[in-house]
Amino acid sequence: MQPMQKSSLLFLLAVGLMAGACKKDEQNVDPTDDNEAITTATLSLTNVASPSEVVSGTIENLNTSASFTNATLNLKANTTYNGSISLLDKTKTPTVDATEEIREKTNEHLFVYMYMPSGTTTSAVSVTITDRDTNPSPGPYPVGLTTRMQTGSTAGSGSMHVVLRHQPNSKNGTEQPGTTDLDTSFPVVIK
Repeated sequence: MQPMQKSSLLFLLAVGLMAGACKKDEQNVDPTDDNEAITTATLSLTNVASPSEVVSGTIENLNTSASFTNATLNLKANTTYNGSISLLDKTKTPTVDATEEIREKTNEHLFVYMYMPSGTTTSAVSVTITDRDTNPSPGPYPVGLTTRMQTGSTAGSGSMHVVLRHQPNSKNGTEQPGTTDLDTSFPVVIK
């Protein structure tokens, strides 16, 4: 084989390998997998020691200027609560239960909860996510539709920051990667 033919053959082989290496795996691409539209979030907490005691907060109009009319969570100090979050999209008729959409796609969603005390208060709320998705090993990973929250012994106020991450084909149990479906905070008072 002549040197020119060898060079041409090597060039074509290299181009073919690069084109094959750059080809996207179509099984992992979902162009219709958009973020959830969420207008209303309700966080409900049930006192484990007294299940008839349920505290809930609802934030409306998350898609415009949020309304916190009934959003405050009034909690008891040194108390354990079972929590659940529900989400609605009221821009559609009839209203869409975004919670169900997330439940159907738990492998693509992760709620992140973080309590932030106000000012100099030392009040605390710890959060444990109690539900898991069905991702294969190294999963399953947390989802966050259900939680267990424990208040500290100190009275005070703050906010429960809630973020819902949308992570199709990339969920790894951490807040990153992904995009944000929900980012809001519920006012908290601990007595």
